[in-house]
Amino acid sequence: MYRQVELPLGLDEQNSGQDENAPTLDDRFEDFHAEHPWVYEALERLTSRWVASGGGRIGVKALFEQLRWIATDLAHGESFQLNNSFTSRYARLLRARHPEWRDVFELRRLRVGEHDGEYSTLDDNDQVK
Repeated sequence: MYRQVELPLGLDEQNSGQDENAPTLDDRFEDFHAEHPWVYEALERLTSRWVASGGGRIGVKALFEQLRWIATDLAHGESFQLNNSFTSRYARLLRARHPEWRDVFELRRLRVGEHDGEYSTLDDNDQVK
């Protein structure tokens, strides 16, 4: 796994001004994923097509941009926005559910959240634990 260079900006030491009781990024992702399951399904279809066409590595953000173009057709009138902060979680979820796609997505260490590493554990409902 590629190791990202750490810059000594002191940001971790500062109070970010966020409420300690506010939902974490992982909590917000899991809520979004539960409310909008079609987003994962669409990313899964886009990735499957990419792999089937002989594509190599691709970034989930590239898939997010494709999804933004077609989302109005898939959302069925649902109001939503794709949060770029969720891309790392979707990449891990896609790899957890499709081990054959391990080389498609490069993962970096998560800076925020409980799931440092990969989502490798799924519950009985095929959801991230």
